[in-house]
Amino acid sequence: MSTRYFRLWPGLMLFLLCGLLRVGLADRHGLWADELFSLAMATGHSLEHPAAIADPGHGDFIEAVVALPPSAYSRYVQHDSPPAGPARVVRAVFLSETSPPIYFLLLNGWTRVLGTSDSALRLFSIMWSLACFPIIWSLARQVGGRAASLPACVLFTFSPACLFYSTEGRMYSLVWFLTAGAMLLTLDLHRHGFRWGTFLLWVGAGAAGLLTHYFFIFAWAGSLAWLLLYPGKFGRVWIVSGIILVGLSVLPWYRHLPESLANWRVTNNWLNLEPEGYDSLTAFLFLPWSFLSIRGVWGVPPRYDLINMGIFLVLAATMVGKLKWSLFLERRRLLWIWLLSPCVGVLAFDIWRGTYAMAVPRYVLAGMPAAFLLVGLGIGRLHAWPRWIFLSLIVLLCTIGIRRQFLNQSRSYEPTRQVGQMLVEITSASDLVIVHSIPSGVAGIARYMEAAGASQNGVGFASWVGQLDQRRVPQDLQKLATGRKQIILVKIHEVGAPAPEETWLELSANSKEKKQYEGISWQIFQPCGADTFFPLRSPTNLP
Repeated sequence: MSTRYFRLWPGLMLFLLCGLLRVGLADRHGLWADELFSLAMATGHSLEHPAAIADPGHGDFIEAVVALPPSAYSRYVQHDSPPAGPARVVRAVFLSETSPPIYFLLLNGWTRVLGTSDSALRLFSIMWSLACFPIIWSLARQVGGRAASLPACVLFTFSPACLFYSTEGRMYSLVWFLTAGAMLLTLDLHRHGFRWGTFLLWVGAGAAGLLTHYFFIFAWAGSLAWLLLYPGKFGRVWIVSGIILVGLSVLPWYRHLPESLANWRVTNNWLNLEPEGYDSLTAFLFLPWSFLSIRGVWGVPPRYDLINMGIFLVLAATMVGKLKWSLFLERRRLLWIWLLSPCVGVLAFDIWRGTYAMAVPRYVLAGMPAAFLLVGLGIGRLHAWPRWIFLSLIVLLCTIGIRRQFLNQSRSYEPTRQVGQMLVEITSASDLVIVHSIPSGVAGIARYMEAAGASQNGVGFASWVGQLDQRRVPQDLQKLATGRKQIILVKIHEVGAPAPEETWLELSANSKEKKQYEGISWQIFQPCGADTFFPLRSPTNLP
């Protein structure tokens, strides 16, 4: 018994460190557009719908005709009183999201209890991330023996990509949990055969995954293909029965999927925008490497990732020499399929839809645990000294990415928290802030302005969402800015929308100051030849 507990100590200490890293990053940065969008969906506020169908009774985003306090827009990422129920959350997801509703329904319940603060949102993701740890430990032991568990979980703990998306206020860590859980159950059914409890959990994991992210289907389909090829003690009749049950479980949502995807959305075409310097072959080859890379949106110089790649190439050669064809034993083929099926699936999606999803590595995150398990399998077969040398080098390089994440001032180059605070410091009741962005960007700036005390200084606030095509210049500027001494135009997460209000102000007003803070720019304008914009005329010829 004492030997068993002694063997568990490294895993327990690693789990504690895994949690500390993630919790330490939870409130380090303000929320960026995608995370704010999660809060909007979870609180029952549709953001991306056409302006013509906006329903204020259901909490839909509406651009007000006149300037309002920032609180009028920050409410879209907070619970109403009383809070929205599941039906309104599902409606918001149907109108605005391009993912299924399970994550947002769960987040709705979580935020009702813990609130909608930045840390509360991210702790929900961290919880699911930490729930993956024992599953990966168990999977590593099943496919690579006891020695594979610790290396696989070291990668899960220290990988910069894993750390980043573990603390993202989106559904990625829940997808990991459901994917890894489905794989563990798949191996159990393969090894032990049909058992009601395991079978129902397997069906539940598949259904929940398909209702969490549409691209879950790629990893899940890969596991089904493996199980049909190698059913072990689990009869193919039961496999087909399970597939049918999963299909019936998700049918109430998926039968409306074509209608939901056909809805016009503010950011409808963003995957159709070709990234600068895009090459499809390079993008595809990078997808599996993105699981182990220390580069990402957090920013790490390429030279460090080249060193990192060199270490993994040496490790790969060592693994092949050590394991040879045993790398592709029956159970290990599941890992290879798990690793590659999300990448191939996104490639097929791009070919089908004419999009550039391969340029967005987070769309293949379901395959990340498989990469850690394969590396853990290889390291676990090395002798003690080579094993610890490889692990030390990998962790050392990972700390470069981890350090960068903790030092960064913002997440995804959107310092909404800092800019919101700064706007409150430089404005007064005579000023107007116009935020040119998508609705979640508008709500984010309003959220942090309100948190910094905007309701006390009385500054006016307005949104300008170009995709909604509701604003006109100069007519709407006059409605918003009449009597204001300054206009501060903020641009964040525009998704390609033109800014005619900026052009008009540059031609018709004095530009006092223009600044750029990472992905956010702001410019201060003052009126020409008057104290205020569109000054009110004094009444004349009164009787």
